[in-house]
Amino acid sequence: MIRLGARATRRNAADGPRRGGPGQTTATAIVLRRRDFRESSRIVTCLTREHGKLTGLAKGAHRPDSPFLGRIDFLNELDATWSADRGGLRLLVRARLLRERRGLREPRRFLAASHLAWLVDCGSHEGRSDPELFDLLHGGLNLLERCPGLAVPQVVLGLELRLCAQLGALPSLDRCGECGEPLDDDAFRQADTGGLACRRHAGLPRYPLRPGALPLLRALQRSAGRDWPSLDAGAAVAAAAPLPAHWLAAALEQRSPFRRLLFDAPGEREGTSG
Repeated sequence: MIRLGARATRRNAADGPRRGGPGQTTATAIVLRRRDFRESSRIVTCLTREHGKLTGLAKGAHRPDSPFLGRIDFLNELDATWSADRGGLRLLVRARLLRERRGLREPRRFLAASHLAWLVDCGSHEGRSDPELFDLLHGGLNLLERCPGLAVPQVVLGLELRLCAQLGALPSLDRCGECGEPLDDDAFRQADTGGLACRRHAGLPRYPLRPGALPLLRALQRSAGRDWPSLDAGAAVAAAAPLPAHWLAAALEQRSPFRRLLFDAPGEREGTSG
């Protein structure tokens, strides 16, 4: 029989039972962010499917014998328990590591995952259940971990479109927002509403969509996430990139600090007015 050392025994015992105590909350969680608290502890914010975003204090997380050591890292998937909600900061009572996403350690994948986590963090609310948002984050991280490296930008665009739709910020990609007529590929973005319009109803100044932008966005919207990496996107990724950025900035009232690093600078600029 293999005997565990004292330290390993303490770490396994600290996992505790799966069922939480009275008033405690136990759920599968993804670590969205963490920050140091005083000398030895950390405040950890996670997203759960059943309870939305939950923040808790991991006491003693910096200590070398802490049961949280190596478990509450960014984007790790946990089986976690929080103390009862008594109106203040909860305690993170227990955290068992379910999944460590080592495939995201490659720089571009990590940048894309950081961007997705930032968007989800901004779009979620403490203690408010949002299963679709959790599924978007979980599935998105799976895609970013497994897709070919060159496909990361178009996968990010697909995830952004899904998030826009969940936030109610995605305009019609098929019809003019003013007259309702079908849109040609040479549509325009409205400066005031962010919606798309035909040439006849595009306001001034005009922001024409760059060639290939609208067909790619439509293809991403209509296809399953698993098919995004195989789409022949090419230069259309840079052409389409400004549109979800604009819609998300309007919905979240702030811009991701990671996004410009994911796309070439020309793809982030607005179309030329004309």
